[in-house]
Amino acid sequence: MKKSFVIGLALSLIIAFSFTGEQKAAPNQVYIPVIVKIIRYPFWDLVKSGAERAAADYGIEITFEGIGPELQVEEQVNLLRTALARNPQAIVLSAVDSRALTPYLEEAQGANIPVVGIDSGVDSPIVQTTVGIDNYGAGVLAADKMAELLNKKGEVGLITIDPISKISIDRRDGFVDTINQQYPDMTVVDIKYGIGDATLSAEAAKEMIEAHPNIKGIFGANQGSVEGIIRAVKELNKIGDFSIIGFDSGKELLDAIREGIVAGAITQNPVGMGYQSVQAAYRAYLGERIPEFIDTGIQWYDKSNIDSPELQGFFYK
Repeated sequence: MKKSFVIGLALSLIIAFSFTGEQKAAPNQVYIPVIVKIIRYPFWDLVKSGAERAAADYGIEITFEGIGPELQVEEQVNLLRTALARNPQAIVLSAVDSRALTPYLEEAQGANIPVVGIDSGVDSPIVQTTVGIDNYGAGVLAADKMAELLNKKGEVGLITIDPISKISIDRRDGFVDTINQQYPDMTVVDIKYGIGDATLSAEAAKEMIEAHPNIKGIFGANQGSVEGIIRAVKELNKIGDFSIIGFDSGKELLDAIREGIVAGAITQNPVGMGYQSVQAAYRAYLGERIPEFIDTGIQWYDKSNIDSPELQGFFYK
């Protein structure tokens, strides 16, 4: 009888535990979709490799999903809707249009599914953290490097993605604010937007150069922007006439730095970004406290360190 009582007590404790507190999935049952903007781009290939490394380290399942070369909001909405239908334990997201995703973010919040932003992130208070870089700080660094190149004087210009996306605004403002506030003998004479497209950025660069014959430096604030500047100076036979600073690290930019066409550039850590986003999402699912922003860092590179082994993981050619 005593034995029966012990067995009964053990069963009742198991049942009681089963209905108290939130139960967490075993690691091999944890599913975290990583949904980004543009999947067909070398940068995101490295982000994916970092995310997959984190999934292997933590023994969890991820999917890495994105849309094609055009930023189609409805496609990303469908990806998020499908991911939610699988009842994930957390979500990593870089939003094309945060407002369009709001109903699904609210659905995730109602189901206690934490959302982690990556790269440009998600403009929503629902997101627990964003894993990316300090884009304003990147603009500041670009301004300081430009000032070094020009001995702190002269006219400069900027070509960036657009006037509405947060990463573009932050890089622009970091550059412009620093020039205006720290370098009185330098002037930002023009800002143009090429939507991150090399062809459109080349046209913008040509217009800028022709409109401002005394310009001494141009900052291209993303891969497509600086590729456009490179193409413009080649077509106008203006190589060496002024200093160019780039952002990112595609093959055309790396080649231009080696050839002396571009003075240097700022690059990100895509592998680290992918790894830390999945890590943060898993920690959020476990209920751990995570910072509001996780900075994965930037690196300046030029001819002096472009072949440094430490930097190769930052290049996404």
